[in-house]
Amino acid sequence: MILLPAEQRAAIAAHAAADYPNEACGLLLGQKQSGRVLISQAVASANIAEQPSHRFEIDPGLRLRLQKAARAGEAAVIGHYHSHPDGAARPSDTDRAGIFEADLIWLIVAVNDSHVPDIAAFMPWADGGGFDELELHENGTG
Repeated sequence: MILLPAEQRAAIAAHAAADYPNEACGLLLGQKQSGRVLISQAVASANIAEQPSHRFEIDPGLRLRLQKAARAGEAAVIGHYHSHPDGAARPSDTDRAGIFEADLIWLIVAVNDSHVPDIAAFMPWADGGGFDELELHENGTG
């Protein structure tokens, strides 16, 4: 189960709406504990993909800075988010082809005409062949 506090959901939705019609992306910080994951912060990234309207690529410098902060005792990188402009909050074939770390949570944000109707959470399969949908509680309570 993924716990997404309202403040973090709002930050993700605002980022997705602001970057529309391009894909927005960012990193998720938090804690995994006994079958539950608490997202404590969503950190927006520049989308450095060559085709940001159809792909996402998180700034590797941002990830390195956040991983260094985690070693100093701050929240760890537990996943990432990206938006699907005019699409569904479901993994695409491009997403399946982009699985490189099977231990990171994926939040996928549907955004249509700068409106965010849905956010869904997924965990990649260990073999990188697909995703399992995770239970997402957007109010931050479980």
